[in-house]
Amino acid sequence: MYKTNNRVRIMDYLQRCSDKAVSVPEITDHLAHAGNPVNKTTVYRYLDRLEEEGLVIRYTAEDGRHAAYQYVGESNTCDEHLHLKCLSCGQVSHLECGFMDEIAEHMQKDHGFQIECRNSVIYGYCARCRAKG
Repeated sequence: MYKTNNRVRIMDYLQRCSDKAVSVPEITDHLAHAGNPVNKTTVYRYLDRLEEEGLVIRYTAEDGRHAAYQYVGESNTCDEHLHLKCLSCGQVSHLECGFMDEIAEHMQKDHGFQIECRNSVIYGYCARCRAKG
């Protein structure tokens, strides 16, 4: 893929925010405030390419109308686990533990349902936000 300055800036922002999912308006606002405005169509096209390459995951935002994107990098294993998203701070955690196998087996055996983990998100509140309470 051809690396333009805009793509480098977008990737840098995604990597720095890799603990949460960010929206296109958040990306364009950040770049504009940094003095590097980028057309939102450019951002969407690049995010689509990164998603195809497996470097980002697209989630449906809480409102169900918008998308949010999280950088997961080369070692992406998001097909194998669910994701936990804090409704307060936006942090996205990857539920990578043996419990996932139990959940998947239970859903398949008892409900005849196969979980698609890649874009699956459970919403709630992280320990840090609950402690602020």
